[in-house]
Amino acid sequence: MSSVEVSARRGAIEAKALCFAYDVVTGMVAMLLAPRIVFMFAGGAAPTWLELFVAIAFGVTAAFAMWLRGVHRQVWRHTSLRDVVRIFQAVALTHVMSLPILILAKTLEDYPVSSIYLQVPIWLTALMVVRLWARGRSTGDLTAIFRREPPYAPRALVVGPAGHVAEALRAARKAPSGTPIRAIGIVETSGQHYGRDIEGVQVMGGIDQLATLFDHYTARFGELPWIAIAAPPEDRRTMEAALAVSSARKATLLRIGAKAMLEQIRPADLLARPERRLDMAPVAALVSGARVFITGGGGTIGGELARQCAALGPSELTIYDASEFNVFEIDQELSRAYPNVVRRIVIGDIRDEVRLEQAMREAAPDVVIHAAALKHVPLMEQNPNEAILTNVLGARRCATIAAELGVKAFTFISTDKAVNPSNVMGATKRAAELFIQAYAPTAPGTRFSLVRFGNVLGSKGSVSPLFERQIAEGGPVTVTHPDMTRYFMSVEEASALVLQSAALSAGSTSDEATLYVLDMGEPVRIMDLAEKMIRMKGLTPGQDILIRVTGPRPGEKLTETVFYNREQVKQTLVDGVLEVANTGSPPIGEVQARLDAIVSYAARRDPQASLSMMKALAPEIFADEVWGEPVMNVH
Repeated sequence: MSSVEVSARRGAIEAKALCFAYDVVTGMVAMLLAPRIVFMFAGGAAPTWLELFVAIAFGVTAAFAMWLRGVHRQVWRHTSLRDVVRIFQAVALTHVMSLPILILAKTLEDYPVSSIYLQVPIWLTALMVVRLWARGRSTGDLTAIFRREPPYAPRALVVGPAGHVAEALRAARKAPSGTPIRAIGIVETSGQHYGRDIEGVQVMGGIDQLATLFDHYTARFGELPWIAIAAPPEDRRTMEAALAVSSARKATLLRIGAKAMLEQIRPADLLARPERRLDMAPVAALVSGARVFITGGGGTIGGELARQCAALGPSELTIYDASEFNVFEIDQELSRAYPNVVRRIVIGDIRDEVRLEQAMREAAPDVVIHAAALKHVPLMEQNPNEAILTNVLGARRCATIAAELGVKAFTFISTDKAVNPSNVMGATKRAAELFIQAYAPTAPGTRFSLVRFGNVLGSKGSVSPLFERQIAEGGPVTVTHPDMTRYFMSVEEASALVLQSAALSAGSTSDEATLYVLDMGEPVRIMDLAEKMIRMKGLTPGQDILIRVTGPRPGEKLTETVFYNREQVKQTLVDGVLEVANTGSPPIGEVQARLDAIVSYAARRDPQASLSMMKALAPEIFADEVWGEPVMNVH
């Protein structure tokens, strides 16, 4: 046992001893006070030695009853109805066992047995006041919880720090549908409450004892208990330990989420870093009461952007997307969650200049977020011209129309694959970056910003949904290379970064387009992500689910980076959001001319020519690829 565990156990023993002493001593004091009060009003006084004898004898029985009912294990600031019931049971048991002593005292002297009616409320008041004070100071909630766990709820070990566990258990008992689990024990990760009770549930040990405790309860109940995580998202050590235990024992692993709902562990919970929680106050100042236009608003990122914007109260929210099904889904969701937000649903392709301009003129937006894109790397390798027409032509049209309409802020979503791009998708995003950086100074009425981020966990067609489907089918899980790494972020992080970028650029005095990046920590090995997602389902990698290495796909790199070496990066006022200094771009005339040629060849579906011109646009595009010499030299 480590010195930390020894110290924690010693502290817990001392705390329990103090609680135990307080409960017993207050009972003895109440037994001393009660007969004195009775005699004070009735006249006369009982012999002092008899009062002391009864009080001491009562203290002995109180100690036995309190210990028997486990009252000493309670953590006062987490007092619950179950704890109160135990206190009343212990008080009743104490008085039942004390009756022979009181009768004996009545026989020896004229001891007022009726004083017990006064002693009970005095003692209970002393016991409850400190607990209610501690709970009120800790949570501000003194409301009793009357709901009991339904007998059909699964048994579960609740894992997390005391504060989060207590909050989760309290919320569970308040849930309209009843508690979703029966907590059989708590694995308390901070190591400060060994052997005590939280919300009436005993702390059985620390995170290092999770496996032992799980096996103990499995043997005791004859079934596998669940593991319910009540830890904060940044507590990665707890998640790793719970994954290891659940995987080895085929146990159900869930998270106790908002409103005490049991939630599946998300791929974002498996990141090696905590999720970024960005300050949304600057975003609220930009979006609240504004007219917001989102292209690709039915996609994964676009849909989350729509949700976050709707929550901030825009005057009107326009969702522009080519997919009828996607816009229908997000419209239905927003109508339920934000019925008071005025929505404009437009089906249209960003390649269609007439439709796009018509939609933007009718919406008259203050903020435009350009999320529409073709993003799947292998598919874009097979369909390069479509990637160019959507990702380059569509972005250029959207940006120029926004500037013509005097839009306050325009944000373009790029990717880490735009850095030294070796694939078509990355090249098209880099071309769009260069255009917006060159175009921004010519449109001073609009503040342009660009956002680069890595792979978005859970987005449609990304690696995590693929792994989930392969695991559900029994495997194998396919990984292209054992050493392949990627930067990952959650959908919520990605969308919050986009909105932060719009807000930061809107408040800027510079006419240049500003590029922003989220600090995503260290890149994640795809192999590690696959193994964790298998464990997340209570399975063992290599045994229950095989992992097969298939080799890199066309256009894929083993590693990605979000910066060029020449780019200078600095921290913004928003923690976790980085700003990349503009290192200069070609003149707008040259960029426009080259893009005209690229788009022209793409429209004629000439991939060799369009990709050759793409390579000529900037030296970093297809630096290691050979597409032949440019078919035309544009100056």
